[in-house]
Amino acid sequence: MSKFNRTALVVLMVLGITVTATEASAQLGRVTIGTNPQGTLYYVVGGGFSKLLSDKLGIKATAQPYAGSSVYLPLVQSGEVTMGISSSLDSGMAFSGSGAYANTPGLKGLRALAMTWPLPYAYFARAESGMKTIADLKGKRVVTDFKANAALKAANEAMLRAGGIDPERDIDPIAVSGLPGGYEGVSEGSIDASATALAIPLARKFHATIPGGLVMLDVTGSNATTEFTNAQLPGLYITNSKPSKNNVGVNNEISVTGFDIFLLIGKDASDDDAYQVIKLLHENWDDLKTKYKVLGRNTADGLAKASNTVPYHPGAIKYFKEIGIWTEANDKREKELMN
Repeated sequence: MSKFNRTALVVLMVLGITVTATEASAQLGRVTIGTNPQGTLYYVVGGGFSKLLSDKLGIKATAQPYAGSSVYLPLVQSGEVTMGISSSLDSGMAFSGSGAYANTPGLKGLRALAMTWPLPYAYFARAESGMKTIADLKGKRVVTDFKANAALKAANEAMLRAGGIDPERDIDPIAVSGLPGGYEGVSEGSIDASATALAIPLARKFHATIPGGLVMLDVTGSNATTEFTNAQLPGLYITNSKPSKNNVGVNNEISVTGFDIFLLIGKDASDDDAYQVIKLLHENWDDLKTKYKVLGRNTADGLAKASNTVPYHPGAIKYFKEIGIWTEANDKREKELMN
């Protein structure tokens, strides 16, 4: 804060005038949040975050859709886009300069503000196939490549290896354009298995239309550990999935993979701005969860989860420490990423 602003603030306090959130946040200016295309969860949630910033801070904030995070993450780093929503898989590749970012030196200027929601991810097949585990995919026609998403291709291959399948030797690998193509192939019988996020409308649609429904495949074996999957692909972990009304294809508790969705900002953003944004999210998380169902997978304190694949912004760290949710696991993760 400049000397002039400090002096003005003191004068206001002396006069007994309350400084509002709008006045204190003036330096944020216009905010844009980079997201995937309209209609995606990223865009919907990005719009929710933008509305919160507008309503509570009195600033102009909008969700800006792009073809994919590989387009807007460089803009977040440069500050042309204020923030962006990205998976831990894609942001990790961007930060390290791997995968779709292999021809770059790595986007080392990206910083995490918050883990917004976890996304369980599994292979599925027709229930009538009799398959129950990843190991059952041996010799089958299996989608490994979603052409529009390099991060998910890497996740598919890591999940197969975790379940005891060599994606280059043990299966007939198939490439499709995206998640819908995998579902359509399984439905038509041209594909034996594909991968999906769990409990999504697409899963419920095909579970209802395919005779016998779908089955999500259990990740089993000695490599079915977070240590293994995270070594294969930073940000990918093993988690449990239980049956529920919306979680179709899960008939008993199984192990699946998962990754987390983060709100990112550039490292050159001021500590005050980063602090202010994460404070606002944390204090309003319960309300956000009622408006955006996917956010119900996370808690307010879960915003500081140490599953980040880019370092947290110092402003976010300051807030997390103040409210006591910064842990030793966070410190360990930061050291790993900053080395």
